[in-house]
Amino acid sequence: MRRLWVRKLGVLGLVVTVGALAGCATMSKEACLQGDWAGVGFKDGEAGRPQSRLDDHAKACAKAGVVPDAAPYFQARDQGLKLYCTQDRGFSEGRDGNAYAGVCPQGPERGFLVGYADGQLVNAAVSRLSQAESDRQSADHRAEKRDREARGVEDELKNPQLNDEQKHELRDRLNRLRSERRQAVEDGRRADWAARDAEREVDELRRRFGPRYGGW
Repeated sequence: MRRLWVRKLGVLGLVVTVGALAGCATMSKEACLQGDWAGVGFKDGEAGRPQSRLDDHAKACAKAGVVPDAAPYFQARDQGLKLYCTQDRGFSEGRDGNAYAGVCPQGPERGFLVGYADGQLVNAAVSRLSQAESDRQSADHRAEKRDREARGVEDELKNPQLNDEQKHELRDRLNRLRSERRQAVEDGRRADWAARDAEREVDELRRRFGPRYGGW
């Protein structure tokens, strides 16, 4: 697979269009000219990036007239992957919600995937907690706002110059505001229950995984 990539690499710079180069470049012109392909490969391996990352570098460097040196890149990438393809790194990647590109060799991949699955459990629980806390804050804000608006309408109803139609409209509005406030309070209660459940889940996972992966 790597030999095929090397054969294609010689003509890649000729077929890259200006439009492709307008995208997000993976390397600066200075980095391309420096030509530290071993350093770039090691960094990409340590970050768990796929082999196709070198194609992206080739596109980024084509404008500078630089063609990547695949041999030192892939050799160093393999060394970087040794740091990436561990159970601890899998946990941190899953916990942070990062995607896995299937780059690890079969042996190390088993441990990586165990950690990755554990990290995904943490990520899901923390996400639920964050969402519940956000929902609770939003509901509390809505309840407070509707309460202020309702008090304002109550003050308006005290105006002795109001006619019957105006009073009727204000009472309808007051009833709607009170109903919306009750709904917001109920939403806040449900969000609070969800947040407490999520907090317990996060604490349980911290106790479960803390001895293996440390604090997080």
